[in-house]
Amino acid sequence: MNKDLKSNIDRNEIAQLATLMGIALDSGLGIYAALVEVVPRADGANSARLQRMLDSLQLGANLYDELTLIRKGNKNRALDELVLKLQSSIQFGTSIADQLMGLARSNNALVAQSQIVQATKKENLMLLPLVFLILPVTVIFAVFPSTQYLNLNY
Repeated sequence: MNKDLKSNIDRNEIAQLATLMGIALDSGLGIYAALVEVVPRADGANSARLQRMLDSLQLGANLYDELTLIRKGNKNRALDELVLKLQSSIQFGTSIADQLMGLARSNNALVAQSQIVQATKKENLMLLPLVFLILPVTVIFAVFPSTQYLNLNY
């Protein structure tokens, strides 16, 4: 799978998770309750990591420590940002709903920007058959009858 496509899928998944968690937190749920409400309904690799974290939490683990474990074994920058925001909220007691909504907006903007870049590359590739196949055939169809008409002897 293409690296940009995988990055877009990851960012899109994190944006959806962040939006849903932001709505859950904004409605009055705590971080753990929002995770329990959102993560089981989500689908994807990042959601699977968070689901394993929830399973550990149900067995008695500490939320902050489990988030730290996710950050250590993670190469996904979008998930790292989400976990970092959750950790800062737990540690410092900051409001998290607005931060998660902002994270979702920034991830959606990055996905859209990446898709525009990919679309421009594909658009240029789609011009090649037009320039080297359709345009020369059109010119031949326009020029050939004219040359035949000029060669007529009256």
